[in-house]
Amino acid sequence: MFVQIERRRALHSLISALASASVTLLLCGSISFAQNPKNLPPEIAAELAKSPKPPPSNQVVGIDVNRFVGSPLLSPVHVTENVIFQRSILRGGDPYHAGDPGAVLEYWKDLSLGTMLGYARSAIVEVPDEQFWYVESGKGRLDNGNGYWDLHEGIGVLIPPHARHRIENTTDVPLQMLILTYKATTPRGDILVRDVHSLPLPEEGSHWNYFGTNVFVPEDGLEPNEVFAVICMPPMTNSEPHAHIPHQAEVWIKLPPFDSYMMLGSEVREMPPNTAFLSPPNSQTTHSVLNLMKDESQKWLYLAHWVWDLGPLPKLPTVEPKPLGNLH
Repeated sequence: MFVQIERRRALHSLISALASASVTLLLCGSISFAQNPKNLPPEIAAELAKSPKPPPSNQVVGIDVNRFVGSPLLSPVHVTENVIFQRSILRGGDPYHAGDPGAVLEYWKDLSLGTMLGYARSAIVEVPDEQFWYVESGKGRLDNGNGYWDLHEGIGVLIPPHARHRIENTTDVPLQMLILTYKATTPRGDILVRDVHSLPLPEEGSHWNYFGTNVFVPEDGLEPNEVFAVICMPPMTNSEPHAHIPHQAEVWIKLPPFDSYMMLGSEVREMPPNTAFLSPPNSQTTHSVLNLMKDESQKWLYLAHWVWDLGPLPKLPTVEPKPLGNLH
């Protein structure tokens, strides 16, 4: 009994000492853990002044970054083209003032996830908006009444307003794709298809580790300052945190199959497939994405609208349609 009492007293003394030390650390934390240039020798203060200046925290900026993040799982389902289950990820809105979550797209109407059930087939339809499709998984076929294109992972499609088209899922596995709708100033006249797997990677990455492949560029009918691309990041890489100025729009959508993480200012968010964010265009809130996997590269779909024209860009190979009569 005496030994137990002594052990309790010793444990109580240890806990008290730890508590006292914790309080001391909290009270002195700003001195112990921060670089405080006051009362430092001039040569040390001069060296500290060369260090990169951290951006302001989200609390200082006064921003709720959750408003700029979207997920299809948080949106209701509606049917488009009679066969596509569509769920919005981000929508048109004002990114500069308070508003509904996800309603932050300044230049585009809607970014959605579309899913077609096995062997579903639409009629030939015309849609008043320009559409950009990016196929994530499954297999199918797109046709315009005369020619057709095979659909599979990595296929990007530009469909001009009122262009006749029909889509079919050719297997019993759901066909899944990202769908961007918008009003085009100078839309192209015909459907354009590209396969990202046939497009070249750059020799060097941007923002440290972004290795981007342009899928569609202004020469294809986008605005003179727009590009749609797929960004690849090798294993165990991060990207340079940076902010965007007003009226510069940049959307990142995580492509399957892996989860990742995003940094928006001073906060971190999980980024499972089909989660998207708009980089807040306030010149203060930085953004970055990370690939923390050790043996897998990861991909994001990237939508950009800059405030300057891009100038001429290299011509990209296309997927030509096959005669529809070949199917019969």
